Amino acid sequence: MSKIIYAIKIADLSFSGLKVLHVKIGQTSNIKRTLAQYMRGNPGVEILDLWKPNPLKTVSESEKGIHEIAKKYAYEREGEKFIFLQESYKEFAENVNLLLNNVPESEVVMKTKTRAKEGGNYTGKKPESIKFQDKPYEVNSWREVLGTVAEQIYEDRKDFTLALKIKGRKRVYFSKNAGDLRDPQKVKGTPYFFEGNINANRTMRIANRLLEIFGYDESDLKIIYR
Repeated sequence: MSKIIYAIKIADLSFSGLKVLHVKIGQTSNIKRTLAQYMRGNPGVEILDLWKPNPLKTVSESEKGIHEIAKKYAYEREGEKFIFLQESYKEFAENVNLLLNNVPESEVVMKTKTRAKEGGNYTGKKPESIKFQDKPYEVNSWREVLGTVAEQIYEDRKDFTLALKIKGRKRVYFSKNAGDLRDPQKVKGTPYFFEGNINANRTMRIANRLLEIFGYDESDLKIIYR
């Protein structure tokens, strides 16, 4: 993938009712890997904006131009990290969008291939265990596969907010409110619930989506089934 310029929220804080964003602005050719690196020490990390460089300039020149705009709206700067009030960041991003093409996250984040597609149909198969980052966990159902993956990601990241973005057309799959789900199942050790009323193939798609948005590699999850 060619290089893009990113604005990633490293942290946000509130002071006297004002929301403050700590934002890193840089360039990358692999936003998934970059996001994973920031997540290791900052569980609240989130992509705010992605831009394609100006075709008449180098990536570094485009990035420098964005930094110059950011300096006008941020009240503090530490290298590539800028600190904005929430409303100031919105104004900054709107101005950059007038100059560069804003790219949807879905277009540039590397898609994790689902094992449902690679390994065929999981219908009728029974999982016996999983390995997540080479650690084995016993499971007895596809529901336990999803619950275990969610539990281990939460334990690793200490923040599961990004999972709330995983939604179908008419339903959600993760929530802090059990009433939002048809068959709510508790993610152990967390305030979150996951949808238990889903089939094996959809379970795998959701599990792989979790890997993707939290910056894991597809090889971090292995399913043993019969």
